[in-house]
Parts: sequence; C-alpha cells; structure tokens
Amino acid sequence: MQFIVNQLTEYCQQVLANYPASRYMVGYSGGRDSHVLLDMLCQLRQTGQLTTPIIAIHINHRLQKQSDEWAKHCQAICHAYHIPLIIEIVKEKPQTGESIEAFARQQRYALIAKHLTNGEFFLSAHHQRDQAETFLLQLMRGAGLDGLRAMPLDKPFGAGQYLRPLLNVGYDDIVQYAENKQLPFIVDDSNDDRRFNRNFIRHQVLPVLKKRFPNAEQTIARSAAWLAEIPAVNAPENLCLATLKTYPLAKQKQQIRAFVKHKTGLSLSQKQTHYILNHHLTADADKQPQLKVGDYIIRRFGDEMIITAALPEASFARLSDKNYLTDIVIVAGQTYHLDKIATLNWQTGQGGLMASKKQTYQLKSLSRSQRFHPHTRRHSTTVKKILHETGIAPWLRPLYFGLYLDKTLVAIPGVGVAQSHYTKNSRAMMPTWIIKQKFVRL
Repeated sequence: MQFIVNQLTEYCQQVLANYPASRYMVGYSGGRDSHVLLDMLCQLRQTGQLTTPIIAIHINHRLQKQSDEWAKHCQAICHAYHIPLIIEIVKEKPQTGESIEAFARQQRYALIAKHLTNGEFFLSAHHQRDQAETFLLQLMRGAGLDGLRAMPLDKPFGAGQYLRPLLNVGYDDIVQYAENKQLPFIVDDSNDDRRFNRNFIRHQVLPVLKKRFPNAEQTIARSAAWLAEIPAVNAPENLCLATLKTYPLAKQKQQIRAFVKHKTGLSLSQKQTHYILNHHLTADADKQPQLKVGDYIIRRFGDEMIITAALPEASFARLSDKNYLTDIVIVAGQTYHLDKIATLNWQTGQGGLMASKKQTYQLKSLSRSQRFHPHTRRHSTTVKKILHETGIAPWLRPLYFGLYLDKTLVAIPGVGVAQSHYTKNSRAMMPTWIIKQKFVRL
C-alpha cells in the first residue's frame, strides 16, 4: 500500500514540475479527494521536492446544516499541516428552479478567482472518474466538441491558471492513498443524492458500465483526452455577418462558436447556436436581436455580431428609472461616476460650456421625443434621432443622460452642447461619457 502513496506523490510532483508557479492555491472541501491532494503537496514540501508556497481555500456554500462544522474541520487540518487557509462564505441562495449544482459551481469559482494573481495556480483534486462523469454528462446534454473534451488539465482562470494535477489518476488509487495514510475526511451525504445528474451517473451508470467494461473510467477519460487534442477552429477577432452568410452551414456554426468562445471563454449549446443563426443572421437591418449567455450578451449591430458584458441587474433597474439622478447637480468640469459603468468627463480645446461655480446643471434622463439643437447641426431634431444618427449603439443609449437647466436640455454628453449655450472658446468644456469598454464590446 505504501507503494501507491509513493507512486501518486511522485506523479503529482512530475505534473507540478511542468507548471511552475509563484504560489499554489489548493481547493480544499475537506472531502477525501481534496485531502489527498493537500497531503501530497505537504509531503512534497516536507521532502524538499516542492518549494512553491502553498495555501488552501475552502468555500462554505451554506447548503447543508453541517457546513460551518466542515469549515472548522478544514481549519483544524490546515493548522496541523501549517498551511494558511482562506474560508469564503457564499452569501447568496439559488433561485427557485435554478440548478443547485450550477449555482454552487458558479459561486465557488467566482470566490476562488478573486484570490488569484498573475503567476499563481489554483489546484483541484479532480481525477479520472470525475473526467468520465463529466464526459457522460456532456454526452447526455448533446454537447459538441468543446463539451466532449470534458475537463482540461490546465486552463486560464481569473488572473492566474487552473490545474488539475490528479486528472489522470484513478479513483481507486486515491481511495488506497487515503486509507494508507488514514486521512480524516468529511463525508458529504449529498454526494449520494441521485436526484443530481452527476451522482446518478456515478452510482447508477458507471457501475453498470464497469461490470461489462472494467476499464470504463480510464477509456472514457482517454477519449476525452483524444478530443482535446483536436485543434480548435481559429477564432475571428470580428464577425461580419455578410461574410458569415457566404459560408456553408457547418462553417457558420464553427465560426460563431469559436468567436463566442474566444471572447467569453464560454461554449454555446446547439440551441443557442441555432438561435443566433435564426435571429442574428436573418434579422432585418433595423433589428437588434440579442442572446444572454452567462454574464455576456451576444448582439447584432449593423452588419456585425458584437459581444458585451451584461449590465448588472441592480444597475439596469436604476438606469431604467426615469427619476434616477434627478437630484444630481453638476458644474462644468466636474466628473461623475455612473454606477461603475460610465464616467462623465470633460474636454477642453473644442468649445462647449464655460466653467462657473455659480452655474450648475442637473443630470437627468433624456426624453427621446424632446427636441434638441446641438452645436454640430444646423437644425434641431428629436433626441431619439440624434442618438441614432450619432451611431450610439441601442444598448448604450440608456447611459446617455442629459445636462439640464431647469427643463432646458443644454447638453448631451458625448453628443454635443445646445447651440444656444455653446461657447467657442479654448477654455470652454465639452462634456462626454467614458463607458467601460466591456459594455461597449469585447
């Protein structure tokens, strides 16, 4: 049995040697798999084979009544190993109908990623059986190539990298390691709940396959590894829809998926891909179809497919409120930050409003039907038409608030100053909106 301990520890060391880092952060749930990985790293550190600093992180999902006790267990184990431990608590709850597995994973990764810096690696204890389960889950979802590649050995993650050093290690070997070292670990009863798809595959599907094919986990994982070696489609930096329409259907799908993967790191499902084909590619020129994928929105604007970050829900609600900002008073030259999304800024040298502490303006929502005569036009027209003709994308228009004197619109930052209030003077200040690039386009 000691042989398996030495063998796995040596294998882990060989994997880590190919991924030097400034620090390794170990995902430690307190369960058997993550305890085995943590123990291996401590053994390597003790023998001098690993000099990279090690830290552990535990995510308390608060989904079980024992969650706080598990966090205390992890703290005690890490204290015994002389390993610093970060404990993060998930404060949100899954919404009604939301997948608990998906919710927990999303929250977990977000909390972990914020602790990673450039040059650091997050390590998880995923192993060969996990890989086989993931492949079968993706197969049952009708996933494409990206999904059937299952879990990669390494990938970018936050500001650092994500590494699974035990991905090619069999589950039985990990069990033997833990038994040999007599590791105390947490047993989470929810792992036996077969309402969850992964648990169903683990307890109902894989055992049947292994009766007929004893090496099923290994061979399934090998197939995923083969698929991972297939070169990815070169992702376009920009996606012109007119050009896309000239391609055969299969290439259209490849280009769309590659573009989205390149920009967001997310893989489109067949349903999402078909939605884009049936809406973004076929919509009339004056339509702007959109599809939300994760924290991003895939849009059509003009003859391009554009991806932007989605506005936070709280910000969207505030910006949609007509009374938002009505009590904000601005003087020329004063900056104003709009919900960490946009900033009111001022430029000199092209004319605009003269700065005066006595003259203040109100920052308010624009009425699209209101007429406005900017200094750049001969005649007045509606705000709606001005925003359109200026080329401001429809999803950005709610960010364009106006500067008012009482009920008179004197300027639309980023568009122009009312002709009647415009001063052609090098000291005059022109208001503009600086919008975070991720909300404009990725």
